[in-house]
Amino acid sequence: MLLDRQAAPPVAIILRARRWMLAGLSLSIVGTRVIEGGSDGTVAQGVLPLVWVAVSATVSAGLGFAAPLTARLLSGFNPATVLVVSDLVEALLSLLALTAILLAPGHAVPILAAYLLFAAFFPAIADVVEEFYAQQLAQLGPGHALSFNASVYSVLGFIGLVIGMPLGSLVSGRSFTILIAVNMVLSALGVCFRTVGRRTVVTTPVTAQNTEDFRATGARMSVRDFAHALVRSGPTSPALGFVGSMGRTLAGIFVYLWIARTMPWSDATSLGLVVACFGIGATVGPHLAPLARRHMGVRTSLLVSTIAAMAVVAVFAGCVALLPHTAVWPIALGYVALTGALTRMRDVLVTTLRQESFRGSSFVTVMSWSFALTSLGALAGSWAGVGLRIATHPLVGLFAFTASLGVILTVVLRFPDPAHSGPGPLSAAVRDASTIPSPRPVRRAHTHRLFAVGRRHREGTRRTFPRR
Repeated sequence: MLLDRQAAPPVAIILRARRWMLAGLSLSIVGTRVIEGGSDGTVAQGVLPLVWVAVSATVSAGLGFAAPLTARLLSGFNPATVLVVSDLVEALLSLLALTAILLAPGHAVPILAAYLLFAAFFPAIADVVEEFYAQQLAQLGPGHALSFNASVYSVLGFIGLVIGMPLGSLVSGRSFTILIAVNMVLSALGVCFRTVGRRTVVTTPVTAQNTEDFRATGARMSVRDFAHALVRSGPTSPALGFVGSMGRTLAGIFVYLWIARTMPWSDATSLGLVVACFGIGATVGPHLAPLARRHMGVRTSLLVSTIAAMAVVAVFAGCVALLPHTAVWPIALGYVALTGALTRMRDVLVTTLRQESFRGSSFVTVMSWSFALTSLGALAGSWAGVGLRIATHPLVGLFAFTASLGVILTVVLRFPDPAHSGPGPLSAAVRDASTIPSPRPVRRAHTHRLFAVGRRHREGTRRTFPRR
């Protein structure tokens, strides 16, 4: 059924299309996470050097910064069609790489490295296009979209981090061909499911809307206005996103690699277990946020999550310093799960506070610059982790993570709970941010044709581990 100007499709057809697209999205996410887990697994095995972590993060960050350009280039195409084509091209690329490895097994490592770099383009494209697709689908009803998206985030967090990445890490320890073949099959299945969803309800290009309205693209502003929004947003500050992202990256994959090497199994198997523990925490953490907020309010919930994370990091650092390394790994798995849960809990709290505190162009500005600086923080943390050799000296990364949490705690302490106080620093920040120049008006001539569906999670750091 085609979305036209006269009528929207029945809800039953909309839900059917949404289910097919969600199935395709799930398969695509698993394939992406398998490749990301395989990339980390090859580093753990020593097949690729440790600097590969920083190289991969640099490519991912560069693609993230290019999101505005990607949005402008693809906004004239049917978003559902772009998603189908993206999965199809990824499947064909996997087939090409698989054929090359079978024909030239002696060059398997450089072929794999090139394949991993090219494969990073597809999640970057899908992120932007799914933003377009979801924006069209979210018009049916905010309550319906909210409940659906909550389910999507939880399910995809589990599928991607608990299943996909550990599977990739395990498979990479056995065969590169199997790793690539798994992604090829999942991408091909994603094409099938997305095609059915595309034909059930046909969406239209997003050319009638200003792409600057989307959170992935941001808005133009002066340096002075940007600096003002950067430092006056309290816990939602983009600058704070940079600090937190850098600290989490330094205590993330580099410390995880160290943990994997202290475990009694192979490096790839051990890293898969570490990633699975993080995925479990990342799946549970988002559900703690509404529970804590319902009983404690925003500010107290942020304080509890930040202080608890500092305590967990401090205890683990003490164990690393005082205990034999071979005896630390059971405690380390608890550290990974707890920090995963607490950081994701805080992410949900900050995202909700940002959505409640800012409106219109102010929200677009703070959100888009938060994405940009979070990516920059992950990039800086990746290269700093290589330079500081955190994979062999984890205490440095843990100290950096504790310091970043201390900065976050200081900022949270300075801002009152907006639900239990009158005008204060945060409300003043919102007032001040409202003076940021608005992007040009958005045409909404066809919003009556749109309907609801969920989209992929943007988790803070994009395509850098630990990932959203």
